[in-house]
Amino acid sequence: MSDSRQTESSWNRISGLYPRTRSKRVYIHPPLSDTLVEVRPDFTLLIKDALGRRGDLRRGHGFFIGEEQGAEPRFLDFQSVEQSLLSPQEPILCSSIKQADFDHNVTSLTLKASDGGLRIYQYLSVTNLHPTQARTGEWYFLNVEASHRDFYRHVNEDYVPYESRAEAWFGGMPLAQRAINEASGCLVDGEGETILRYKTDPSFHVEYVAEAGDYRNVLKFQINLAPGETKQIRIEIFDTLVHKRGNPEASGNDLFLDEQSAIWQSRKIWRDALSGMAGIQVPEQVIQSIFDTAKTNTLQLIAQQDDGSALPGQGGFNDYTVVYTWEAAVYLRILSRLGATDTVKKTLQYFLSTQAGSIGPAGDIMSPEGSFRAHIFWMGETGSVLALLADYYLMTKDREWLEANLSIILKACDWVSRERNATKVYEEDGTKVAHYGLLPKGRVHDWPDKGYFFLSNATTWQGFDLMAAALADIGHPAAAQYVAEANDYKQCILASVKQATYELPEDRLVRWISNEVYTKPDVRAAVYAIDGPTYLMETGLIDASDDIVPEIEYVMRKRYAMSDLFAVKLPGMEDAELGELQEAWAGAPIDLYYVNNTDKIWHRVWSMRGEREKALRYFYATMAYSTTLDTMHVHERFSPQLQWLSPWQPNGSGNGRIMEMILNSLYLLEGNTLHLLPCIPADWLDVGKAVQVSGMATFNGALSFRLERSSQTTIDVDIHLPAGIEEMSLHLFTKDEYVIQAVEALSMDGQAAEWSGSLSANTLRLTAPRRELKFKVALSAQEALYEC
Repeated sequence: MSDSRQTESSWNRISGLYPRTRSKRVYIHPPLSDTLVEVRPDFTLLIKDALGRRGDLRRGHGFFIGEEQGAEPRFLDFQSVEQSLLSPQEPILCSSIKQADFDHNVTSLTLKASDGGLRIYQYLSVTNLHPTQARTGEWYFLNVEASHRDFYRHVNEDYVPYESRAEAWFGGMPLAQRAINEASGCLVDGEGETILRYKTDPSFHVEYVAEAGDYRNVLKFQINLAPGETKQIRIEIFDTLVHKRGNPEASGNDLFLDEQSAIWQSRKIWRDALSGMAGIQVPEQVIQSIFDTAKTNTLQLIAQQDDGSALPGQGGFNDYTVVYTWEAAVYLRILSRLGATDTVKKTLQYFLSTQAGSIGPAGDIMSPEGSFRAHIFWMGETGSVLALLADYYLMTKDREWLEANLSIILKACDWVSRERNATKVYEEDGTKVAHYGLLPKGRVHDWPDKGYFFLSNATTWQGFDLMAAALADIGHPAAAQYVAEANDYKQCILASVKQATYELPEDRLVRWISNEVYTKPDVRAAVYAIDGPTYLMETGLIDASDDIVPEIEYVMRKRYAMSDLFAVKLPGMEDAELGELQEAWAGAPIDLYYVNNTDKIWHRVWSMRGEREKALRYFYATMAYSTTLDTMHVHERFSPQLQWLSPWQPNGSGNGRIMEMILNSLYLLEGNTLHLLPCIPADWLDVGKAVQVSGMATFNGALSFRLERSSQTTIDVDIHLPAGIEEMSLHLFTKDEYVIQAVEALSMDGQAAEWSGSLSANTLRLTAPRRELKFKVALSAQEALYEC
């Protein structure tokens, strides 16, 4: 018998095609903390101020190894270290390495102390691996303050691979040791502030030495270990870089937590922070872990300020004063859907404040008055803020908040209107210019190109259109004016797209859409695969069903290195010096992929078009190559030749895109039409497996559903719909290729009902559903296509 089933892409098939990157920093600080704590793979950690109040000053702490008596300190070998989170939803890091015949395991976590300060706990357990010989080794704990650039080969550390650099650690902090007893003590600075406490086994010899090889001011532990014996060093670090403690004398008297107690308290912090948030449950553990890790890490990328507002960081090595609205908005919108609207609202205070004194984007603008200007100069930033503000209102219907900020919001809308109306000019022959009604020429992103880019205009239109809908929702007297303006803006963009659409020179049967109004097919402008027509699809200006979509894909593959795994292969690093460093590290030219950005767009488009094979390949490639091998944190760019590159890791917008991609697999809501399971892997519907979404917020209320394949021939379905759903489709593709036979035992709002819709082999459509639905889908095997 011949089997007609096609083997789908899977995690195991895709994730093994290339070496995956590893985490060069793992954040362990609590949610909304203004003190950032990153643990690095060589058993060191850095503390920095999220709000930039200490400039680029960093405080470093870390374990070093001497291996044997008299040996000078050196880094533990980061390339051999294994890192993992104790749980995806709790940033408690476990690091381990076997070096010099000792097994080292460190648990790193943070807690809030009774005095309100942040405490960082590290528990180093050392095991003698020799089966018969007692051994003595020396370990060191170093504490330094230095500039960011002193810790790295290049100040832009995100775009070079990780390495341990000793120079920043040579000086050490001049501290005084205060012994509490033989097994414990603390180090204090010149002002009497406690920097850290330590606790050991009474058999240890502990001293604070002025010199150890090239290093100064070093805490030294000498440990005697019997064969197979394990002993532990406990370190408690006090956050005095960002926050001075009120009572420096209290350091040695409160209880020193053991490892399990500290883990329990840290877990409670995160259980409380995540309590009540929406979630998903999928039967593939790696995908579940990626979603949960991104969800938790996103809360670490927001730092609360004293006035209650918050800065949304992008991650990487930067503090959180470096705000990219277009990037941050991706994960803030997902947080709103997860129900963390109070946290999102805190960030909106920051975005609203950026209108005062704004210098506007980099471009030929009439005036900056009314624009939003966070950190970056991109032309689409004001539209991105408008989209974020409107999204928050439409998700919460917080009318009081919207009305309180209307003067700022309307100024931003008027800025968009004023700037685009200035481009409504005509050629000498009386025809409209090709950029008629668009934003003025400007910078679209970090690359230096300047022009009338569709990315800037698509994102700005989207924000303006959403805000017009929000104004209409509250019955604002000028709502009709703004709705009309949004519609006019859309028509102007589409007219410009039409003028910027050409026959592809090498294949005149295929249309080519420029990413900038005046760019011709034979000219490179910016990064086409990132800012080209993909964002016309992302914003709905080009619908997924449009017949030009396959042509866009064809052009991307033929001209712009799109592949079956990656949407964007960059022609090179935009910074030449960093590009040279990357290639020097690899010892050869490298491949550099911009991951998860437009991959997410193509995945959604293909899912809507029913092109499952392509969508699932991008799904698993994005999950594998946008996340780190060890801790599942998201990064921005992937190079198969550079295992330790992982730029902008962890990555805020990447978190949002990864979570959105997973959610798009589970449901897509377009207007009043809901698509359930538009493109999940078929084996998620194996017998005994369930898929669930719980309390996900939408503009019209919460969405929850659960599907479980309870037997070979039955799928049980339980759905709570948001208001206003006029049509619902459910897509069921099973690994054993069973197909839909019937809908049975349907109830709506608790009462028996008749099915009203249509059935096909893999899709059922229900028209005019009510809010609560329960039914069974009866499945049957397809007739064999071939017989023996």
